Amino acid sequence: MVLLVGGGMGTPPLQHLAQSLTARNDSIGIVSLAGAKTADALPFEGRLDEISQTLGFSVPEFAKYGIESLIATDAGSAGYHGLVTDCLAEWLVKSDLSFDDIIICACGPEPMLAKVAQIAAEKNIDCQVSMERRMACGIGLCQSCAVECKVGDSNETIYKMCCQDGPVFDAREVVFS
Repeated sequence: MVLLVGGGMGTPPLQHLAQSLTARNDSIGIVSLAGAKTADALPFEGRLDEISQTLGFSVPEFAKYGIESLIATDAGSAGYHGLVTDCLAEWLVKSDLSFDDIIICACGPEPMLAKVAQIAAEKNIDCQVSMERRMACGIGLCQSCAVECKVGDSNETIYKMCCQDGPVFDAREVVFS
């Protein structure tokens, strides 16, 4: 099972990941969790209350790939009332899947990514995070896109360049401040 966790403008890139995953394996299990402060801030076209006959409530951009969607808004104006990370934690508790059978792919603001990484680490779930950084030069020379990363299991850290080494990183290696 692949859980796509998006926050705000981090959600649209996950639509492309969903498309790619379903194109490679149309029987792969995917659930999308999208969060924003309010329903109006969700980056989707069309109406949020559209109902897919086979999936129940689903965002149209994910439903066209056969993917169930969960919405979380801080204000409770659509879907789950609270943070998308709280929605994720609740989904994991209610799921009957083994955590070994789950991978999380997350894109969004860094505080959200840090919380997703924490939840994944607590449950020993593989998690990939797409870091948002300004990439001025695109070749790693300016170092404006540096991401602090752990070196193995040691306390040592190094800086990886998001433009060259990412933007997707294993959540276990990223040092969130």
